[in-house]
Amino acid sequence: MDVIKIARRAYAISWLSWLELSNWTNPLIFTIYVLIRPLFTLLLYAYIYVAFAISSGYSNPASAFYMVTGISFYNYIGSGIYGVAWVIHEEREHYRLLKYNYLAVPDLMFYLTSRGLIHYLIGLALSLVTLPIGLWLVSYDLSSLQVNLPLILINLILGYLWCTSLGIMVSAISLFSAEWGPLIAESTGGLLFLVGSVLFPAQSLPWWMQPLVNAIPMREWMELTRFALNPQYPIRADFLLQMEVIKTSLYLLCSFVFFKIMDKLVRMKGYLEATTEH
Repeated sequence: MDVIKIARRAYAISWLSWLELSNWTNPLIFTIYVLIRPLFTLLLYAYIYVAFAISSGYSNPASAFYMVTGISFYNYIGSGIYGVAWVIHEEREHYRLLKYNYLAVPDLMFYLTSRGLIHYLIGLALSLVTLPIGLWLVSYDLSSLQVNLPLILINLILGYLWCTSLGIMVSAISLFSAEWGPLIAESTGGLLFLVGSVLFPAQSLPWWMQPLVNAIPMREWMELTRFALNPQYPIRADFLLQMEVIKTSLYLLCSFVFFKIMDKLVRMKGYLEATTEH
């Protein structure tokens, strides 16, 4: 295996993704544009928390920490899953290039993985920017944070692996749907937000949603992120890390098998060029 050659291909595809995403504009201008939406989302939730704290006369630092970390680090997962799941619709419906990808990069799964990489980096940058701002807005004591850098790095890698695997499975479904690609991508991100303990504990969801909560590693990922920032956060970190590793391994295997089957089927049926003329 030529690691250097693979790395060069991944870099070239990621760089193309960045140029396409930024529409070839000035990097500084695009960075400001990218920051606007997450910052305003954070400001909205922070305002709700501050308004509640003032009106009730009761502030809860633990709840503030839970809310801000959830909103901030969801950017990493939300941006990543959207970046992978959106590619099929964009390449086929907007630019009519999907069939040519098989000539340039025969391994479409590798192409999707590389295209999503830049979105994860952008999401991580957003998380690192919005976290201190959000904690400052809700008057959380930043000195109480004790960052466990090794755990954060491990968790980020695991998050990239399982989230990309989920995005690949969603992309495999999108191969058969030229019209519903955006809805599929947005719905997947919304599902992770709902069941991933982002704003509220996933255990508070109805009982019939708990199998879905347990099937997706989002809850473990988010809780481990909070623990890596504050070791006083009350969870069993070793157990959650083991569960995330197991689920990530299963996602990697399932995504590989599922995508290969769907990829072969879509080529047999000739759906690579299916568009809705939008």
